Amino acid sequence: MTYRPYPIRALAAVFLGLPGVIALPLLAPLPPGIPPLAVMANPAILLILMACAGAWAAPRVGLRSAVILGTPLPWRALAVWAGVGLAAGLGVAILDHATAPLWPPDGAATLRADRAVGDLVLGVLYGGLTEEVLLRWGVLSLISLGLARFLPRGAALWGAVALAALAFALAHLPALALTVDAPTPPLLLRTILWNLLLGLVYGAALLRHGLEAALLAHAATHLGFALAALSPLAAGASA
Repeated sequence: MTYRPYPIRALAAVFLGLPGVIALPLLAPLPPGIPPLAVMANPAILLILMACAGAWAAPRVGLRSAVILGTPLPWRALAVWAGVGLAAGLGVAILDHATAPLWPPDGAATLRADRAVGDLVLGVLYGGLTEEVLLRWGVLSLISLGLARFLPRGAALWGAVALAALAFALAHLPALALTVDAPTPPLLLRTILWNLLLGLVYGAALLRHGLEAALLAHAATHLGFALAALSPLAAGASA
């Protein structure tokens, strides 16, 4: 298949993830004394690096994206994955509520009523766009390209899904440290577990129907969190 030229692919990936970076200083609670531009700097650099890396590696392992590569857009599949993401968000919220006695009372990073709209928009923009370009488009494609040197293509891709999901889960620990003074081992496990499960869902969406499916699944997950926060469950989850 003929793809778009590399510079166009790389720029498209950067612009796809850029709204989330811009939203960070506007919607995220900033630590005292940290300038807004400083909050954007590291994510912006990582976005550029992973957008360029994915633009190079993703076509080599057969990953798809209508926005970046110009591959066909599977509209029906996108609707399905949006539903899967919504169900995943609600499911994680329900499970988190059911297992609440395992976590410290002050440890749940809940989606509070006074920040519900801001957290939802940030989750959709930064989680649904930026994190997917970083983790699925960049990291997953690079890992799968490396694994493909030693494994069959299918095994390499699914192995990369698992490793990228683990990286996705671990990447949430610094944010946890900013919101909780002394995270306990159960709270660390909670953060890793839920985000690992969600990362596997997004990776599966990418493999089956392209990056746009992963974007929609991730964005819809945050809508599921918001719906759960408005219900008596009010169980928090962060992805």
